[in-house]
Amino acid sequence: MRVLLLGAATLAAGIVAMNTVPADLSAQVLEEEMRPESGKYQASLTLVSLDMPDAPPEIANMMGQMLSREFDYCLTPEDVEEGYQSVMNRAQQGECSYQRFNASGGSIDAEMTCDVEGREMNMVMTGSGTPTASDITMTMTGDMGMGQGSMTMRIVQERVGVCS
Repeated sequence: MRVLLLGAATLAAGIVAMNTVPADLSAQVLEEEMRPESGKYQASLTLVSLDMPDAPPEIANMMGQMLSREFDYCLTPEDVEEGYQSVMNRAQQGECSYQRFNASGGSIDAEMTCDVEGREMNMVMTGSGTPTASDITMTMTGDMGMGQGSMTMRIVQERVGVCS
C-alpha cells in the first residue's frame, strides 16, 4: 500500500509539473519549443478509477479520499527552463524512461515506464494545455503494491499569479 500511495503521489506531482512544468504531468504547450509560464498554480487532482483485484474493496474508497484533493504549487523560472520531460522525470520516484512524448499543438501524449522499488509501472498521459493551464488524464498500470492493477487520475491546473 505504501508503494502504491507513494507512486500515485509521485505521479500526481509529475502531472502538475508537466502541465505547467513537466513535473506533475500537465501539458501546457502550444508548440514544441514553448514552455509553461513560471508562477503559482492551483491544481485539482481526482481519482477517476481504481482497479486492484487482489486488494480489499475498501481500499478503493480510501484511495479516492487520499488522492483526490486540491493544492497549490509554484514553478520557478529554473523549473520551466528544464523542459517538460526533465521536470516529469525529477518528480517520479525510481528510474523512468519514455516510450513516447509529444507536447505540441495544445495537446500532450506521453507514455513512460518507471521502476519503483523493484515494481514496474506504466503511465500513459493524455490531455490539453496552454502556457498557463492544463487538463491531463493519466492512467497507471502495473504492480500496485498489492498485485497488478490500474488507476486513472485527472489533474486540472491553472496559473493564478506569481509565487510569493
